[in-house]
Amino acid sequence: MTELRACRNCRAITTEERCPICGGETTDQWQGYVFILNKDKSRIAQEMGADNGEFALRVR
Repeated sequence: MTELRACRNCRAITTEERCPICGGETTDQWQGYVFILNKDKSRIAQEMGADNGEFALRVR
């Protein structure tokens, strides 16, 4: 199974060494998981400034 990684900049979850969204460096040191389905109705997405997708809550 492929290891999930999180972007240090935008916190997007990916399996890549570089984030496909912003191009930032990714790490395997992250905690929490949020899946945003509708950014317009999600208060968490608004506070995170995130779009629809999978994101880490905390990245080291």
